[in-house]
Amino acid sequence: MSTTTRTRRVPRHDALLDFSVPHVLRTVKEYEAAGAEVDRLLDLNPKKGTVEYDRLEFLSVLIEAYEDAHEPEPRAVTPQEAVEFMLEQKGVTRAELAEIMGGRSRVSDFMNGKRGLSTAQVKALRNLLGIPADLLLG
Repeated sequence: MSTTTRTRRVPRHDALLDFSVPHVLRTVKEYEAAGAEVDRLLDLNPKKGTVEYDRLEFLSVLIEAYEDAHEPEPRAVTPQEAVEFMLEQKGVTRAELAEIMGGRSRVSDFMNGKRGLSTAQVKALRNLLGIPADLLLG
């Protein structure tokens, strides 16, 4: 007498997210599957205290932990990047900065990271471009 066992076919994201033994998300595939499952659960709009709500909450914590571990911390903007951005936004050229910074070579040295800004230059750039002084001081 032979017995055959039938296996239930499960959607792909459920197969990746078998949390009978809970674990952190380790792979991009698990991360993407968790995101798909969160989207599905959000569409259901589960009530607090239901199994779906608990699963949504659990997956959200796992996704956040994965992102914290795998996404680089944003780096601070350099004073040069702040000036370059605001020049573009305000339609001002580097040549126009020469007047307030003491000449073209000073502008060039600052933009190439060879020279910092004096207090007078920080004030002038703040007034002209609207950049907060703390961003200009780096």
